[in-house]
Amino acid sequence: MANETEHIDVASLEALCAGALEAAGARPGDAAACVQILIDAELMGLSTHGAVRVPDYARRLREGGIDANARPKIERKAPSLALVDGANAVGPVVGLRALEAGLEMARETGIAYVGCRASNHFGAIAPYGRIACEAGFVMLAGTNASTTMPPWGGKALRLGNNPFCVAAPGADGAHFILDMAMSVAARGKIRAALKAGRPIPEGWAADKDGRPTTDPAAALAGFLLPFGAHKGSGLSMAVDLLSGVLSGARFLTDVVTWVDNATEAQGTGHFFVLIDPARLAGREAYGSAMARFRELIKQTPAADASEPVLLPGERELARRARALAHGVELPAALIAELRAELRAAPR
Repeated sequence: MANETEHIDVASLEALCAGALEAAGARPGDAAACVQILIDAELMGLSTHGAVRVPDYARRLREGGIDANARPKIERKAPSLALVDGANAVGPVVGLRALEAGLEMARETGIAYVGCRASNHFGAIAPYGRIACEAGFVMLAGTNASTTMPPWGGKALRLGNNPFCVAAPGADGAHFILDMAMSVAARGKIRAALKAGRPIPEGWAADKDGRPTTDPAAALAGFLLPFGAHKGSGLSMAVDLLSGVLSGARFLTDVVTWVDNATEAQGTGHFFVLIDPARLAGREAYGSAMARFRELIKQTPAADASEPVLLPGERELARRARALAHGVELPAALIAELRAELRAAPR
């Protein structure tokens, strides 16, 4: 079953994942919020943050790392400022509450910042960006994470692989959605290289002493490296300032790893900035400018004729449309694990 896949339609996958989370103790509304974010990521092809995360969430719910009964609280600080105390709720619940609060304020004032504290892993950011775009708003968002990288020039873990997203609405759903983490390569790619018995490219990772390595085993015992050297390192710090320091959340080494520690609250922080482009530039002017922006990028001559130039998010949104129409292929072992989670419901 290790390499086998199983086809599943989206509605069945959503029901299976929601059921698995409810079996672990999540309230139906909270399970639905998780499914909304995780499965949208799955449909976009962001499988590392898709259905595969449901068993991790379920384990943390069962073992107390996430409070299944938590109810996040929103504190309005000013017309365009708010903080969300996640109360150790499941991350997508906190994220969606914050996004909803930000959209509400931005409708009133044109712009909003919402910071979140006492949260947990909240999935990929692209699904939140799509929601903001569908509502007609530009979104900047980020989250901190447990440490996987040293600051540039260091050899001790201090930084998370803190993702950052910029999303801007486009006509007919052709949205700009840039969602990126700060490392050159994901740890999963290094694990795959180790399993295949091949070296990793230079620049992906360093060993435990901070020396660049192409040995995947040494890399896994060491650190991921940020993209752009000091630039990615600095951007990771900036995201932590906006999502951790500014919101009152944990930051840097205080954020608890979520995969290896299912019994302790993570204390993760997130942030959302929402901007109403219709209020700022005017609806028609913004729409015309975005159409022109897209045209200039898309008409760029391709270096490889078989690989046309794409905007950030274009590939993911196309995958999502195909998945909604035709379903997705998932590892059979993952679907079996989700079904086992569902059967684990207390009687």
